[in-house]
Amino acid sequence: MPSAEHHTRRFGIWAGLATGPVAAFLQQQGGSALVPWTCAQSNGWPAVALGLALAAATAVAGLVSWRARTPWEGRAWNSDPGNRRFVAGLSTGIAAFFILVILAQALAAVFLTGCER
Repeated sequence: MPSAEHHTRRFGIWAGLATGPVAAFLQQQGGSALVPWTCAQSNGWPAVALGLALAAATAVAGLVSWRARTPWEGRAWNSDPGNRRFVAGLSTGIAAFFILVILAQALAAVFLTGCER
């Protein structure tokens, strides 16, 4: 029976690829939902905090993908390791890209109050 580590390595290569776009979507929707409150309070820091939290979650997913690039100690992969390395590297790169997207959206909340028209 496969261990928990096996499942982590097997599905870890997809972590950054799945988490990055979902986190960017949540940042966009959450930031939009916070606009009325931000405008009333003249305080954009909740949107910044949301962005930082989602960027951190995406960074963790990217790290999981990066660590899944190599087989764990004493085990061999059933599939081609080149394919796994490629998908894990792509997943890590996608996570890094979406970290930049999320941080750019969070940075906008520092300069824009939400009341602009």
